[in-house]
Amino acid sequence: MRITNRMMINSTMANVQINKRQLNNWDNQLATEKKISKPSDDPIIAIRALRLRASLDQVTQYLGKNIPDATSWLKTTEDALETGYKILEDLYDYCTQGSTDSYSSAERNTIAESLNKLRDAFYAEGNVEYAGRYIFTGFMTDTPLTYQSDEDAADEDFTITQKFSRDDLEMKTVYTDAYSNDDILNLAVKTDPATGDVIMPNVSEVHRLRIGYRDVCEVPDKEDTAKQFSITLNDAAQTVIQVTNVTTDTNYQPGENELAFNPATGEILMGENIYRQVYSADGCSFTYTKDNFIKGDLNPIMYYDCVDNNPAHMLHGEKLVYKKENEDIEYNVNFSQKLKVNTEANTAYNIYLGRDIDNLITSVQNVIDIETQIEHVENMMEQEQYQDEASQQKLSSIMEGLTKQKELAEEEMTNTFENGVAQMKGYQQEVSLAKADVGNRRRRLELTQSRLTEQKTNFTALKSENEDIDLEEVVIGYSAAELVYNASLTAASKVVQQTLLDFL
Repeated sequence: MRITNRMMINSTMANVQINKRQLNNWDNQLATEKKISKPSDDPIIAIRALRLRASLDQVTQYLGKNIPDATSWLKTTEDALETGYKILEDLYDYCTQGSTDSYSSAERNTIAESLNKLRDAFYAEGNVEYAGRYIFTGFMTDTPLTYQSDEDAADEDFTITQKFSRDDLEMKTVYTDAYSNDDILNLAVKTDPATGDVIMPNVSEVHRLRIGYRDVCEVPDKEDTAKQFSITLNDAAQTVIQVTNVTTDTNYQPGENELAFNPATGEILMGENIYRQVYSADGCSFTYTKDNFIKGDLNPIMYYDCVDNNPAHMLHGEKLVYKKENEDIEYNVNFSQKLKVNTEANTAYNIYLGRDIDNLITSVQNVIDIETQIEHVENMMEQEQYQDEASQQKLSSIMEGLTKQKELAEEEMTNTFENGVAQMKGYQQEVSLAKADVGNRRRRLELTQSRLTEQKTNFTALKSENEDIDLEEVVIGYSAAELVYNASLTAASKVVQQTLLDFL
């Protein structure tokens, strides 16, 4: 084959370009400290780099944002629960003091006032925020647990459906033949119609269920005032039992087949046969309406199924319906791993703590009221208009009855405080369990954070190994390429310079 001069020049220039390209590649690697500058340089390195960078970005997101945010949320929750637990310890101590016989009713009244303030402080912990979000109110992070002012509560109007189990059934002590203020003013002595003997006040017990609120509406549905209160049993037939009496008598005793409701105290009172039905059915449900919320009251949608009756809150002409379900706020904290960060109010801030404190306050107030009545009778016995023998005899009988009534009330007050000791222990256990749950989640989060830190280190190392150059290797390669390139230029210069004339 004949080799022409042009062929030698073209071949030489092509070889120079190859060597130049290799030198340029090494130069780019030195300048960028990366193995490739575009995917076509090495598709395998490019694909691996995309995967490693995506994984590293996710790990960085988890470590830099999601986990710190979740940690702060859980820490805020834990602090609030710790404060609530300490408040419950104070409540427990006050109940222990009140259960002793050495305290007068006035001293117990001071204790009751302290209990009331501690209750408000306890529920106030349920309004704790993190980054502008309320942490105990489920998905409604813009809504506090309690109403912050009377103005906020004024427009609230809910129909509430509350569910009970047989564990919610309890006994209530009521007074029989107790003297009222009217009895004292009218000198009405309690006597047996058959024998004429004076009847002394006594106590009895009735079965009851307490709803979550006091002072509710006297009809279950204000839009249908003819509708009666009723309970729906949890039996197969969903048996409905109508309330036969709506009363405001705190000492009301229903008949055996009677179901009564006291809207003022928020109590469903049951006769023996009704109680047996409810117990056999393992509970029931009860619907009522409350529209007189005040500052500090708990928002019912955090605890029960509710219907919002406020026309201003209607959506597309329909009332808002709130179904009480678990509302877990979860954060992505690792690949395909979520962690619940919130704690709902109904698991830590039991609505019945307030009702139990109401019972304590009521028991103290009962004794104080009776002492006031006794003092009033003593004053009446000194007044001239009651100096006749008949009046004095009636006042003496009333005084004897009030003295007995006071003894019963003091005994009941002591029992209520003793029960309060156990109740506060129970609430402490609830908060303690909630704290333990938060602590467990924080521990899991710490373990996840530790694993992700290791993963970030590994991904960073793999990414560097895949993309970054070995500087020593590249410098050696560059030097070798430079030497080859210079040699090729020297050779090319000789080939290009020689022509046919050089051989003539």
